[in-house]
Amino acid sequence: MNNPIVLLPAIINVLVTGLFASMVLRQYLRRHRTYQLYWSIALSMAFLATVAYVLMLVVQPTTTAGTIFFRIYYIFGAELMPSWLGLGSVALVASARPIRVCAIVLSILSIVAVILILIAKIDMHNLSQIAGTPGTGILLIGPWLIATITLNSLGVIAVAGVAIYSGWKLLRRHTNVAGFRPINLLWANVLILAGTLLIAVAGTLARFFGVESTFWLVMAVGWIVFFVGVLLTGRRSRTVIPAKKDFEDAEKQLTSS
Repeated sequence: MNNPIVLLPAIINVLVTGLFASMVLRQYLRRHRTYQLYWSIALSMAFLATVAYVLMLVVQPTTTAGTIFFRIYYIFGAELMPSWLGLGSVALVASARPIRVCAIVLSILSIVAVILILIAKIDMHNLSQIAGTPGTGILLIGPWLIATITLNSLGVIAVAGVAIYSGWKLLRRHTNVAGFRPINLLWANVLILAGTLLIAVAGTLARFFGVESTFWLVMAVGWIVFFVGVLLTGRRSRTVIPAKKDFEDAEKQLTSS
């Protein structure tokens, strides 16, 4: 590594995703909410991807170990993570059965996608210049691209769909959705959607501004926005509906006085 400074943005993302993954995992272990499980899986994927990216630069990208770390980075970061974020959003509002079906289908698609990445050919010249960039154009075009586009699209559609659904519930009923205040669920999913979109288009934005090194900065901002949305999902309704016995006891007190 000739210029260690290029590691700094990626290391920041390692810290951010590692912190967020551990926090959401602790929430899941405490509350056992299904959406927390899938978000912790997605955040762990992001953490592993950024760690693999840093290790790839340390050992030199074009070495045997470097190419292995690159594939790990691409599998968890670019291919799988967005769709598992989307599954977490679906789990916010769906019942157990459709969530299980979605998880099974996504698991099968993920296995296929991983295999396609593992057998894809690498442009070694582009790989040698990956430092600070998202790594676009390193894998030669093949079936893996269709799988990646499909999984990323499903993830964004899921997050966007849940955001729209929660907004519709807010406008139509003003009632709680799965224990959440609709306004909290709406803003949570707006932020989750915004964060997911920032993460998904980080590479495109970096190329648009002509400075690919901004990729990791955009990623960090995306994760922070996403996590603020995740925190909002913890703000459940505290309205307690009195039990029937409570009404009967109150009525007896009134009639006896």
